Amino acid sequence: MNETKLENGPAAASEGIDKTAGTSVFINSKKENIFKPIQAVSGVVQRKQPLPVLSNILFVQKGKQVTLVANDLDLQILTVAEIGEENSEMSTTISARKLTDILATLPDTNPLSFSKKGDHVVLSSGKSKFELQTISAEEFPVITEVDLEHAFTMSCLRFKYLLNMVSFACAVNNVRYFLNGVYICAENNKVRGVATDGHRLALCDVEAEKTADKKLDAILPRKTVKELVRLIPDSQDPIEVYISERQIKFKFVGIEILSKLVEGRYPDYQRVIPEHNEKEFRVGRQELLSSLQRVATLTADKLMGVRWNLTPGHLNVAANNADMEEAEDEISVEYSGSPIEIGFNVAYLIEVLNVLKNDSVRISLGEQKNPALIRMPDNDNFKFVVMPMKI
Repeated sequence: MNETKLENGPAAASEGIDKTAGTSVFINSKKENIFKPIQAVSGVVQRKQPLPVLSNILFVQKGKQVTLVANDLDLQILTVAEIGEENSEMSTTISARKLTDILATLPDTNPLSFSKKGDHVVLSSGKSKFELQTISAEEFPVITEVDLEHAFTMSCLRFKYLLNMVSFACAVNNVRYFLNGVYICAENNKVRGVATDGHRLALCDVEAEKTADKKLDAILPRKTVKELVRLIPDSQDPIEVYISERQIKFKFVGIEILSKLVEGRYPDYQRVIPEHNEKEFRVGRQELLSSLQRVATLTADKLMGVRWNLTPGHLNVAANNADMEEAEDEISVEYSGSPIEIGFNVAYLIEVLNVLKNDSVRISLGEQKNPALIRMPDNDNFKFVVMPMKI
């Protein structure tokens, strides 16, 4: 596999730093051509960093080609733009926040240039000029790849869909750290995504153009998933994914994302997916969503519980709160089985119905203590499991 190299690595990349005396233009292009790659990499930069240089973006310019890199020691984003000055080389790091704040205020019509001036960089656009302090490129800790194998290739659109269909269900700051991410598994030209916080679980399967000869899986950190969803375009362009024991790499439309993985073994999610829920009904997705949103206005603030009373042809949705206030709504459903009353966290139901775009959904219920299963009307490529709650 071809690894990304900053001209034989970060040390070599920074050899050209400060070689030009006085001021020397090393970037010169339209604002949009410069701002777009800066925005692409700057999402990984946090305000509080263990190293000052991690608040900066690394610029490695060799002729027209400029490589931009940002990371937080766990997640690295790299992109390349044709915005450099010919016949020059320059490497430096510049504050990501200051760059994005400044460029956001500049007009789109004026060309923009970056010039090196000692240990500062001068940004010039029309009659505006900004002189920013830099940190040496040699201090920037570029993350290197280790033993990555090609796992799968598919369209950007399809992989982004997969992430969006499951990522909403992953945990936030759970002590079981392996739940704070999205599990992906590639095998037999299929990629599966799974996320759970212990109260709900989302699973989605999509076809891949190509997968490795063996099963490869990984747990993606929440931040990595967030940046992927932000950066992956809604296009048919390919995304290539590479996995090793501790890293994962994504390559798409001129961007490379290299991330550490969440350590640990993902739980046996298959055992929580109900297989024998006999009380199945169909309902219009938007009708159910609207009903839940209406009733949710009077749920208890912390518990967010709603009560379902399912009878042939009808679903009654009700809630109450500590102020003795009540809400009740009824919608039509396709159901002919025996009645059942069961409670759920309304926020979980609203969230999954917002993610789905189908006209209708299938919902399978078991006994009052059994989890519910929500699926699309015509296939099992997506499954959402939600635990009931006592109302």
